[in-house]
Amino acid sequence: MSISYKPSDAYVGDVIPFYENGRYYAYYLHDPRKRNSGIYAEDTTWYLVETSDGLNYEDKGCILPTGDETTPYLNNYTGSVIKHTDGRYYAFFTAFNDLNEKYRVNGKSVQSVMMASGETPEKLEINKDFRLVADDRIYEVYDWRDPFVFFNEEENLYWMLLCARHKGSGYHRGGCIGLCKSKDLKIWEYAEPFYEPGMYITMECPEVFRMKGRWYLVFSTFSDRFLTHYRFSDTLSGPWVIPYEDSLDCRSDYAIKTAGTEDERIAFGWISTKLGERDEGPWEWGGTMIAHRLTADEKSGELKVSILDALDEYFSEHAEVETKIVNGNFDDDTLYSPGMGALLHEVKEKEFMIELEADVSCREFGLFIGSDEKLEEGYQIRVSNGTLSLDRWPRKEQGIYQWQIDGDIPFAIETVRYFDPSQKHFQIKLIRSDDVLIVYLNDSFVMSTRVYGHYSGLAGLYTVGGSIHLNSYRLRLSGKDR
Repeated sequence: MSISYKPSDAYVGDVIPFYENGRYYAYYLHDPRKRNSGIYAEDTTWYLVETSDGLNYEDKGCILPTGDETTPYLNNYTGSVIKHTDGRYYAFFTAFNDLNEKYRVNGKSVQSVMMASGETPEKLEINKDFRLVADDRIYEVYDWRDPFVFFNEEENLYWMLLCARHKGSGYHRGGCIGLCKSKDLKIWEYAEPFYEPGMYITMECPEVFRMKGRWYLVFSTFSDRFLTHYRFSDTLSGPWVIPYEDSLDCRSDYAIKTAGTEDERIAFGWISTKLGERDEGPWEWGGTMIAHRLTADEKSGELKVSILDALDEYFSEHAEVETKIVNGNFDDDTLYSPGMGALLHEVKEKEFMIELEADVSCREFGLFIGSDEKLEEGYQIRVSNGTLSLDRWPRKEQGIYQWQIDGDIPFAIETVRYFDPSQKHFQIKLIRSDDVLIVYLNDSFVMSTRVYGHYSGLAGLYTVGGSIHLNSYRLRLSGKDR
């Protein structure tokens, strides 16, 4: 078992979760990465795993098989699943065929929406006669994907949100969330954009849901940054509030979609792999499925991301640690250093959790994993000035000059998370499982990423320019390596 799911013969792309009666149906884009080296998301279709806790998955295999070069669904991409009042389940998905001239406009392949349905969520049959393309009046014809269908009780209509672009808009800021409406899920009418902030190229994988009396809008972008964003509003018509930290995770957990109840949901995404399985490699499309708990703050409206109970309980063994102090003092559960000081211990396992609660009075603090006694190597999880981020040493192989060590890139910038800089009390749960690293902060924020080195060595707490008082500190193991 692994804390992130991956099929044996492929990689996980966008997850399309559907919730019913305590069970999560996590459809996902199954990418075999086989057509061409370095080409992603080809020969891709929907597979299904089911879970009740976001950790233990039951594989149900292929749900939406692809067509051939004559059909619009040579590849099946992201969409959504809804249960109709007639008791049937309907899946709306993105169809794409880049090999057939029939599905091109002005020589460029276009995306379309197709539908499948069935008596159960596990058996869906594609309706080959249903195909919805962009109207080329309100919306551009080339970006038309990721349909999210829900029932709007106020209008007594089904609404479909789509990743789209407003006709005639600029390239970098013309992305919008398109809207179509239907009485029966079969005949759809085009409507003006649901959300158009003038900020992004496109807004992928849109969804809306209701929690704690508010509406939430979630979407993913790759314009200024690769991120899954959210907004909230009292009504579906807006205005949509942009919170202080408007992302659900960092760059490496992309295309997050959610499912659940009005009280609690699970946020499903995929942690990207890196080319060559190297920290220095570029991010790839697809990876392994990951799940987090999602709740809403009733007062502020902000969404909070925290660890699922099943994952927390997975690390059930508590290990004793023998600590050593590096360049500092440790007394009365307080670590102090005028420079950088650390409290370290050995970790031999490839799968572990470090859990701590602390009050800080310092310039910076955080955790090292896979380090040496001189803090020359390893991963550094840094909390400083209202940011949570990941750094590593060495950042790269040094050049011919002493200064050629990527000193102008102070951390892995794509991992940074933002929070209220006035906070002084912290709860952290750091999890490493082979090449997956997850850090939960204050039951509110998460940083999920990929790490490919420093599997052995020392781990522990550090401080810079001040003190950190430990209320608790534990090393927890899963028993997997024992």
